[in-house]
Amino acid sequence: MNERAPLPKYGKNKIRLTVGERLFDFLNVALFILIAIAIIFPFFNIFAISLTSNAEYMREPFIIFPKEPTLEAYSYMFGTPTIPRAYAVTLLITVSGTFLSTLVTSMLAYGLSKPTLRGHKFFMIYLLITMFFSGGLIPNYYNITKTLHLSNNLLALILPGTVSVFNFIIVRSFFKQLPASLEESAKIDGANEFTILFRIIYPLSIPTLATIAMFVAVGLWNSWFSAQLYIRDEKLYPLQLIVRNYVLQEAKPAEMQNLEGLRDATGKRIYLNETGLKMACAVATALPMVIIYPFIQKYFEKGVTIGAVKG
Repeated sequence: MNERAPLPKYGKNKIRLTVGERLFDFLNVALFILIAIAIIFPFFNIFAISLTSNAEYMREPFIIFPKEPTLEAYSYMFGTPTIPRAYAVTLLITVSGTFLSTLVTSMLAYGLSKPTLRGHKFFMIYLLITMFFSGGLIPNYYNITKTLHLSNNLLALILPGTVSVFNFIIVRSFFKQLPASLEESAKIDGANEFTILFRIIYPLSIPTLATIAMFVAVGLWNSWFSAQLYIRDEKLYPLQLIVRNYVLQEAKPAEMQNLEGLRDATGKRIYLNETGLKMACAVATALPMVIIYPFIQKYFEKGVTIGAVKG
């Protein structure tokens, strides 16, 4: 009996690289390290300035590591109801808007993933037209304020983004890849459309649903323009609008202006670093998404590409 020739061995089953390949890998790693540093450094600098006292910042505006870190800016920022209230408003908008958008978009995608649905082509064309053409800012404004009467109402920040055609296409493409036998066997067992959707389709769609939910959540969390158009009461301002007005327009919230100021243990007034306070506001707005994103990231690649095979 002929014996198979032994496979060549390279150390511990590793492929030997040429000098050129090793140099190429080294240059790639070095380049991406430099890019990562260039991306991370501005955020680190913002965080460092937020921990810097006014006296230290006046001596040296360019700060990498503050010599005497202080939480004065954060104490001042959360010393009034403005920022906590804005956090609550933004959280309410983000959670409710994300849930509503994910639910409505997925239900719409489930229905239009069936070519046998009456009016299927009409609704698909209708949705695709809205993806490429918009009525414009003025018609949208009149629709929200005059037709729906949602001026100075948080629903004006939630309802317009309920259906995203881009997210709809992603979810619909995934639904179309699921085998028809799943629904057929469920119907034989007596399940209706809602039971099939919520007990069979949704559990299989967690990566895709998590992906579009994150898209919607990030968009709602960072949104400020809609609030500037429709909200007049400062108590209903979301976090991003307050921070944007303060950082870019020097419009410090009224409750912060009326605050007497922090004092040390001896009663001496502490002069805050205004730039540090702005940076603290920026950190406070970005931190929640930075914390949440790593837990959702594993769904992104799978959720977006899982429906890319079949349109």
